[in-house]
Amino acid sequence: MNKEITSWQQWVAQTQRSSEFAAEQVKLDFAVALERRMSQQGITRAELARKLGTSAAAITQTLRGDANLSIERMARLAHALDAALHVHLAPANSKVHWLETHSGQRLPAAQLNHARAWAQHSIGASHDRQRAPSA
Repeated sequence: MNKEITSWQQWVAQTQRSSEFAAEQVKLDFAVALERRMSQQGITRAELARKLGTSAAAITQTLRGDANLSIERMARLAHALDAALHVHLAPANSKVHWLETHSGQRLPAAQLNHARAWAQHSIGASHDRQRAPSA
């Protein structure tokens, strides 16, 4: 393998393990969730800005993932959209999938089937790792 490619791959791997990369990923994940909730509520950037007493430019900056968000700001944004902010910690090598449930409402069949398939795959993968012989 080319030495340049190897050192580039090492740099990418090292960067992805950094706390700065993790923070940027969280900001982008929040921005995607915020935009999805705005769409669900039919709220524009300007309307959200008015609700929060801020500028549409500040909302745009948040949606681009450029804002340095505090937990308080994230909670205010969520509250303005009649939403809740959830924070979750998991081991770094784990994959997390959120499943929303709504009180008194049935889950869409596709979402429920996806959750079942993911759970069965995860359980199977976990059992496979436990049975694998150690080196």
